[in-house]
Amino acid sequence: INQAIQTFPKETWKDEFEKANRIGFEKIEWIFDYQKNPIMEDDGVKEIKKYSEKYDIEINSICADYFMEKKLFAESSIDLENNLQMLKKLIEQCHKLGISIIEIPLVDSSTIDLEKNEQEFKHNIESILSTAKNHNMMICLETDLEPDRFLRLLMDINHPNVKINYDIGNSTSNGYDPEIELSLLKSWIMNIHVKDRLNYGNTVPLGNGNVDFGQFFSLIKKIN
Repeated sequence: INQAIQTFPKETWKDEFEKANRIGFEKIEWIFDYQKNPIMEDDGVKEIKKYSEKYDIEINSICADYFMEKKLFAESSIDLENNLQMLKKLIEQCHKLGISIIEIPLVDSSTIDLEKNEQEFKHNIESILSTAKNHNMMICLETDLEPDRFLRLLMDINHPNVKINYDIGNSTSNGYDPEIELSLLKSWIMNIHVKDRLNYGNTVPLGNGNVDFGQFFSLIKKIN
């Protein structure tokens, strides 16, 4: 849709459950990239539950691309408060569906590469962690930070409900070594995106990029 590599299929989302069932999937990831997403309304939650049960497809996680545009840092105080309230509401709605992972992408347009952005994000995300804990929600961060700096951020936050979403495509695009990343970050990784990208380039169809999938699957097997 609109040349995006991923977006919520607002006109056809109900069909996704039947397709996933037919393919043989057990779980899918939900994309939250705009405010009127059905997951944000109780009637929508009921519909989602109906299709999830009908086709025996669990929603494992939410990819909250919404916060790439409506950031959790470097915003006006009013916008920032609105964005944090949106995240809290998303946590509450996910809990109603038994979804346990919300991914916050901190890459590309929402990178926290600047030290001041990293510190502001850390302060702001800490303000919602009691909500996450009360709803058994894991907040999984996906960043383009170098692995040692990412590890420092996680250790600074130091909360059992903050983990990592690891994206092998983005890692390749940033020129990072998966062996070093997984060695440093293995105890924090909770979810994985399998994707192909070019070295320092864009997302491409699986097999057309520079991800070494043989090495990658061998590494994640070693870390269980």
